[in-house]
Amino acid sequence: MTELRPGEVLAGYVIARRVGAGGSGVVYAARHPRLPRLTALKILKRDEVAEDDEVWRRFEREADIAAHFDHPNIVQIYDRGVAEDRFWISMQFVDGADAGELHHVSPDRALSIGAEIGAALDYAHGKGVLHRDVKPSNILIADPESGRPERALLTDFGIARLRDETTKLTHTGNISATFAFASPEQVSGKPVGPRSDQYSLACTLFVLLTDQRPFTADNPLAWVHAHTQEKPRRLSELNPALPEALDDVFDRALAKDPEDRFDSCVDFACAATEAYYSDPALAVTARARLLHPPPRTVGRQRRKPLWHGRLQRRVLIPAAVAAVTAAGVGFALDQGNSPSPPTARGMVPDRFVGTWLATEGQTNYRLTVQQAKIGDPVLSNRVDGVLPNGFPFHCEFSAPLDQVPGDGDRLIIGTSEIVVREPSNACRANGPTTLTLLPDGRVSRKTDVSGLITYTSADTLISSWGREDAAIARAFPSLIGQLAANGTAVGWQGGSCQPKDPGPDEAVQGAHRVRCNAEDATGQPRFDFLDFDTRPGKSVAALFFGGNARVTPVTHQDVAGDLTVTTAASVDPAVTRDSESQRALAAVSFPDGDPRSRFVMVLHWPGHTVNNLLTDWLDRAPLK
Repeated sequence: MTELRPGEVLAGYVIARRVGAGGSGVVYAARHPRLPRLTALKILKRDEVAEDDEVWRRFEREADIAAHFDHPNIVQIYDRGVAEDRFWISMQFVDGADAGELHHVSPDRALSIGAEIGAALDYAHGKGVLHRDVKPSNILIADPESGRPERALLTDFGIARLRDETTKLTHTGNISATFAFASPEQVSGKPVGPRSDQYSLACTLFVLLTDQRPFTADNPLAWVHAHTQEKPRRLSELNPALPEALDDVFDRALAKDPEDRFDSCVDFACAATEAYYSDPALAVTARARLLHPPPRTVGRQRRKPLWHGRLQRRVLIPAAVAAVTAAGVGFALDQGNSPSPPTARGMVPDRFVGTWLATEGQTNYRLTVQQAKIGDPVLSNRVDGVLPNGFPFHCEFSAPLDQVPGDGDRLIIGTSEIVVREPSNACRANGPTTLTLLPDGRVSRKTDVSGLITYTSADTLISSWGREDAAIARAFPSLIGQLAANGTAVGWQGGSCQPKDPGPDEAVQGAHRVRCNAEDATGQPRFDFLDFDTRPGKSVAALFFGGNARVTPVTHQDVAGDLTVTTAASVDPAVTRDSESQRALAAVSFPDGDPRSRFVMVLHWPGHTVNNLLTDWLDRAPLK
């Protein structure tokens, strides 16, 4: 199969770079044809399926089912089709490595990955879909980002089945990679069920915990014998840091008879976690980890709880260790953080009041908490993102105050009400939730729709930029994000922003500037914020276009009055596409009397017109 090169177009997607390859094809990072985001575009090997149309039809049906999955640990499928004699699938782009690239993984991290993938598999099994190819390379590890810790996502639903049915797992180079994680029923040709995926998950978690496989072989017949006849190796012997209690758990998950395994993947993950923390040396961590385990039920069967995951590992565990290490100090961290008294206007501790921001991939959240009494509106939430079909959505919610627990670190929020919903089927209201103040000053909210979101206060975000750029951060916090120690921030739609004042040869010298996506190679819009301290003395046309420009008024939901969009007279907003040879710049200024009139935004979007930029990006970008 001839591979695609950067800049080539397939089914409307512009290839940005090659990400990797596997038995089922090649994966590229590609620019979405209409939206400023990257998509993972998998090109299947046509020669493996061309001779059997029924195989492709079966895959299409399974892909259609997987496309309806809505789980935080399953890679979302967007679309699939045939173009230029190639089968292609577009799916969620995950910025990070796959688990096959991980080595010397800490047990805590490995068990967390196992728990997340176990939950994803049980979810799919509940939908009647088996994965059939669970292995480290099919687990993507998303890098931490704005309020969200590292996350494991399962990919390749259905694709594995297509490959199995067409190649019989015999291609050179795929034997060990696939057979090493296959269940006894798979390698012996027997019917497979959900517990087959559990077996493969156990093999995968075994590798993450030890850097070695539970069985060894070097040819297909040896792998069949190993999975159907041999006992798995002992984890505690391969990694002496692991307690022997884990050996019994893996012996059960790797049982030859599916009926002897755990009832579900979650049960296996819980048992492994419990066995690991049964070690007395880990008792302190276990106490922090097992606080308030949420009950879980699946169907009629009661299941063991999946304890608070990454949030507790990264916040509660260090706090517990610090409390024990500092003998006699106890829970000193809480002493300087006592609840603030309610005000005359309401019952909400002042530490909750304000604006809180979070960005997760292509979705941005803006949470506003105000003073309130029980039953009064206390929370408003604005959510902007991209639907699975590639189109944008915008939602706004309001929710009442239900309860203020006496510890002062939580608010119980009532059921949300939808205030704005675009399009009409885009949003669902949350049930009652808890807003929790974390020891590091952030707040978290776990909902039945979006899962756990951790927010940073707008004040913290603003102060991170320092005095020179604080005015830009205060005016556009949702767009530029929080500045990190490396001098960059993750802003709107995952944009990379950093301070970069104009140089001596620029007409806007003397202004302060924040640049976003300036070095981006994936096709996202590029946008600068310039702060002139007061409304610029020269016109925008003179500053950026030598006075030869066209001016267009544009409305925006966050602006009272019209924005002014200025472009070069030679640029046709509907036709001219931004390129290295001809920049289709748009300079956006605010109306007189608006506090933001001291700022000018300069935008361009490689490969797109100014009108694309205004309707597909600026129209829904938060200008507050």
